[in-house]
Amino acid sequence: MNKKVAIVVCAFPPQGGGIGNNAYYHLRELKKIGYEAKVFTPKYKDIKNISGGDVEYLSVVWAVGKAGFLFSLYNRLKGFDVIHLYYPFFGTDLIVLIFKFFHPHKKLVLHYQMDPIGYGYRKFIFKLHLKLFLPFLIIMSEKIIMLSKDNAQHSYLRGYIKKYKNKFVAISNGVDATVFKPASKNWQLAEQYHISENDQVIVFAGGLDDQHFFKGVDVLLKSFALVSQKNNNAKLMVIGGGNRRNYYEKLAQDLNLSEKVIFTGWINNEALPDYYNLGDIFVLPSTEKTESFGIVIAEAQACGLPALVSNWPGSRLTIEDNKTGFLVEPKNEQDLSEKIIKLLNDDDLRKKMSQSASLRAREKYSWDYVTLKIDSLYKDL
Repeated sequence: MNKKVAIVVCAFPPQGGGIGNNAYYHLRELKKIGYEAKVFTPKYKDIKNISGGDVEYLSVVWAVGKAGFLFSLYNRLKGFDVIHLYYPFFGTDLIVLIFKFFHPHKKLVLHYQMDPIGYGYRKFIFKLHLKLFLPFLIIMSEKIIMLSKDNAQHSYLRGYIKKYKNKFVAISNGVDATVFKPASKNWQLAEQYHISENDQVIVFAGGLDDQHFFKGVDVLLKSFALVSQKNNNAKLMVIGGGNRRNYYEKLAQDLNLSEKVIFTGWINNEALPDYYNLGDIFVLPSTEKTESFGIVIAEAQACGLPALVSNWPGSRLTIEDNKTGFLVEPKNEQDLSEKIIKLLNDDDLRKKMSQSASLRAREKYSWDYVTLKIDSLYKDL
């Protein structure tokens, strides 16, 4: 069995983002079961934790968003048996590809997290990159992890699944079920955000930057304006940070929601359960199908929050419609507001969904379960 694993990922805590958080737990769990594993990730300007231990932050050249070249990675990969590449990671994926070409005995696992998507010139560059280089990554990878078959069949992978069916393995992202679990409200934290016992809190978590424009925060705010007209006790907590935060705060102000919308900024992963447990329901109204899983959906459900999720391939499987939450029509503010109101107004339904959501998340997305699948995949190599 190969024991030395290099995890290559475009972001890693203390930066936010589902890909980085998943890589963090991936590393931790591999170490628990005896692997020699190390993460290689870019050292962006705002990174405070420099190289040390099991994580090495490498200098990045020509960084654009989460893309860039880690040229020093090439030599570092020589000491590993398996290269586990979280995708997308434009630029560095080419370095891994070149390394694999000259070291064919090394095993490459492509962990396909989501379709890259952008707007303006980035959209063109992304599509060109996918057309030119994704086929070579597929061919040269021993295994390709898809988060779900549903998502893969509606993604850029769809043309490759049948041709290379023996390479594809479905493994979802994971949740630390020992941390993300139902708990009593932290009233000291609630007071910090002026949340009272009578308030009903809708929680959103996600990036508020240009790269995460598809999270649907503007749709959520407009929908919440309709909710607040019928439920005076409703409050919206927006967890996350980024360069779009000012825009969303201005939109909330224009909608006369400033007193009812809480912007927390970026929250450390360890503190997130306390924030989820302040909530009554969770909402992720993504506007694009690139939302392949949505780790925050699983985390929130593990904490007992029914989830309202846009009906896109992949992320729609993260809930069980009408049992652990509701699927909503993407970009439909009316549909979203009606389902939020339905859940807030029905205590019995909300409690029933809460119990089902927590149980399902622990069974399907706990890291104990996910790690077994990753370990099995490595053994198959």
